[in-house]
Amino acid sequence: MILQSLYKTILKRPFFKGQDRIFHFLFKNNRFSKAKVIVKPMIGNFKIECDPTTWIGAKIVYIGDYEASLKQVFDKYIAKNDHVLDIGANIGFHTLYFAELVGQSGKVTAFEPISFNYSALIRNIRLNNFPQINPQNIALSNKNETFQITADATSNNPGSFNLFEKNGDVTVDCKIGDEFLIDEKINFIKIDVEGYEALVIAGLMQSITKNLPYLVFEYDQDYHLKTGLEPNYIFNLLKPLGYQFYLIKRTKQIAINNLNQLLSGNILAKPLKK
Repeated sequence: MILQSLYKTILKRPFFKGQDRIFHFLFKNNRFSKAKVIVKPMIGNFKIECDPTTWIGAKIVYIGDYEASLKQVFDKYIAKNDHVLDIGANIGFHTLYFAELVGQSGKVTAFEPISFNYSALIRNIRLNNFPQINPQNIALSNKNETFQITADATSNNPGSFNLFEKNGDVTVDCKIGDEFLIDEKINFIKIDVEGYEALVIAGLMQSITKNLPYLVFEYDQDYHLKTGLEPNYIFNLLKPLGYQFYLIKRTKQIAINNLNQLLSGNILAKPLKK
């Protein structure tokens, strides 16, 4: 208990040089508690149940945040009454933050296809009594299909799975985003789906064309190439609509001038008309 408190004292503060290295060492060497715990993050007034044996859970418990660099983007581009899509919601850390940003008159539609992550998402929504969150136990894609994948609930990163290896014992139900979200007004979309981002966006192009929402998505060229699509496929879909692209760094967003040099990172797609 004393050691756990010491780890939090060292780590739970705004980013400092060496923070990630210390966290990684402690996590890799199993120094953190193995008991699930309900905590409040450093930023936000919600509560969340975390499993510190997982990468995301440990980050939230011991550092007090997860993907902190995205918060500045969320704060800037999400407003009260907005409708936000959280595609790849996992246990709901960003989902709950979105719910606070949009307020009870707004809406957050959270998609999480993996059953054990979805169960955790539901528990965290109920823990905060957020009626503005609409959880969906499905994946979004460019076609309607159901397939089996391997996803390990005991992994230290249960949000990491491969949608391209379609064998295993976990059923994933995929829906075309535009068909599922007919006539929905959409203001902001966050996508983190382990390399499946291109297919999600392809299935949402009617909604994106109509609403011109801000998008934040994870891009990893190695994962993306598993789709068989060209490296710049996502960007070529969005550029004709007037989108500009920015690489999200810790304290700023850097304009991407050469897509061919982009290997990985969290991307902000910003419509010029807004």
